[in-house]
Amino acid sequence: MSVRRRTLPLAAVGGAAKAIAVTGAIAFMMASCGGGSSSTPTTTLAPTPSPTPTPLGAGSYNDVKCSLGKGELAASTTTCVPASSSLLLGDVQTAMDTLLKQKPQLFDTTSEASPGTGTYKVVDREGYMQGVVFTLRSMGLCSERDFDDALQQTVRVKSSNTDSEDFAVIDENGFIQRAKKLYTQTCTPAAFPVDRPTDSPPLASGCHPPYPPVVSRIDCKIHLKGKPYYTLDSTPKVGPNVDYCLSIGSMGQSICTIRLENVPDRLACENWRVGVAKDTGRPGPTWTKGDGSYCTGPESSCQNSVDNQYQLWTYVGGTYVVVGQTGSSCTVSY
Repeated sequence: MSVRRRTLPLAAVGGAAKAIAVTGAIAFMMASCGGGSSSTPTTTLAPTPSPTPTPLGAGSYNDVKCSLGKGELAASTTTCVPASSSLLLGDVQTAMDTLLKQKPQLFDTTSEASPGTGTYKVVDREGYMQGVVFTLRSMGLCSERDFDDALQQTVRVKSSNTDSEDFAVIDENGFIQRAKKLYTQTCTPAAFPVDRPTDSPPLASGCHPPYPPVVSRIDCKIHLKGKPYYTLDSTPKVGPNVDYCLSIGSMGQSICTIRLENVPDRLACENWRVGVAKDTGRPGPTWTKGDGSYCTGPESSCQNSVDNQYQLWTYVGGTYVVVGQTGSSCTVSY
């Protein structure tokens, strides 16, 4: 029997999608000169106001039109794989080096992931990510950030609609990514830009297409019988929806899990559709006892698993209920 383990995300999945704006607008210095003797009155001229520069990366998600047109939404999940080589790797590296020269304030050049490699520490992550995108656009390429990337590392680039390429331009420790680790995959046909469906997860949630429909049921069971407690487990499901189940690989099913076991974005998609627990505030369902009271610890006969909101520890037999944000629920009694 496989044991499904979920680890909590660093931050709870938020509400409606919001575009990521970047602070750190370019400051312009106005040179001035003055002089004159104490016996000669001077005339002070009011300076002509300088126009306020547009902050680097200001604007909303996907607000810049790509002259090459739209990509294919399905390409994000069905046709994106690492290729033997990248056609646009050189362009991305050029954009990164150009940004390094033009915006040195985005980096700490005294700190490198590997000495002598130019993998400098990024001190303004948003400025850097957007800066790479806008530099690539200035080079005549279509580019945007992958806002479905929960780690917010990825920049997408294309020079035609035949395909597009993804690049992880910053590593998990906040340093510029270089060399082989920079290029991640090629999507055929191009996977961007696309119109996000109205009912889609928040940007940067980590849940990728195909986006799951609303949870229609929750299954629950005694998962492990141990001491001093039993572990109850819950699994959100969707359907009836044959097309969706087929799209995630659940063949011949009309009601299925949100994702198959071990799919990387399973937890992110479940968290989006299940919501936030009313008692703990963590992504996942709400557990209560049969009388509707919350599980607060051994003295209450039950408590939420410390690292998995989809599981409950029960110290005494009884009735326990799990419910998601749509009202779907399941009951375990023993």
